[in-house]
Amino acid sequence: MRLLLATAFCLTLFALNSILCRAALVMWGMEPFHYTAARGLSAAVMLALLCAFHVVRGVPGRGSVWKQAWKESSWTGSLFLFLYMICFSLAYMTMPSAAGTLIINISVQFGMVGWGVAHGIRLSRLQWAGLAAAFGGLIALLSPGLTAPPLTGSLLMVVSGLAWGGYSICGRGAASASLATAGNFFRCAVAGIITALAAAMLEGPAHPVAWACAIGAGAVASAPGYVLWYVIVPRYSLTGSSIIQLSVPLITAALAALLLNEPVTLRLVLCAVPILGGICLTLAAPKKKSEHS
Repeated sequence: MRLLLATAFCLTLFALNSILCRAALVMWGMEPFHYTAARGLSAAVMLALLCAFHVVRGVPGRGSVWKQAWKESSWTGSLFLFLYMICFSLAYMTMPSAAGTLIINISVQFGMVGWGVAHGIRLSRLQWAGLAAAFGGLIALLSPGLTAPPLTGSLLMVVSGLAWGGYSICGRGAASASLATAGNFFRCAVAGIITALAAAMLEGPAHPVAWACAIGAGAVASAPGYVLWYVIVPRYSLTGSSIIQLSVPLITAALAALLLNEPVTLRLVLCAVPILGGICLTLAAPKKKSEHS
């Protein structure tokens, strides 16, 4: 029961990233550079506090937790992390919460599966069928129509998802995912400060509630959410943890309807079935190693 509650809480935090972003940008008029800087820097500060209070712990005998976090991270990973955050913010200027979460989920999986195929993973027929179903659902979702999400926002969200996939791939060799997350956010603070300076010159002042949403997204929904996830995820199989994350778009849709009055359209529901079902099939089907891998 503890694992179930912790998992549900963690997935809700992930969904709140979309809700808080939409609330800050659309309801309270914050602009994307301000939001990205506030989210990234507040997450870095929170992770620094979690390290200081030994919530995020290093391996004894390998130096300070700060040194270990820096070693476990990389500039490439932090670049992917920043690209994910800035495209996420830009996309949600026009993208409804639920549709955005659905697009980012499929983009992450396409990016990681594509990387696997390029590095010797052979997919089974079921996996190819799952990818085809998910891609077909995405095309149907984005095809022209009154309820289709904006194309520019959708493409930005695709880039955001691919960047998160790249960030995840960069962290595959880390001994501690929590330390790597902290280190990447510390490195990403450099880009966050530059973005904050750009925002001060290019964007107008933001409402205090918008600042609260942005800081909450970084200090509550992002930093502790990621740390908690890396505590929970070893309790599940790799496939199981990936499939569990497919519930995030559903949670986001429910919260968006409740808190932001965003409609859950029939088009979104119908397209979500092949997208989520196809991803689930791709993740659940056994993979094949190539002869040369």
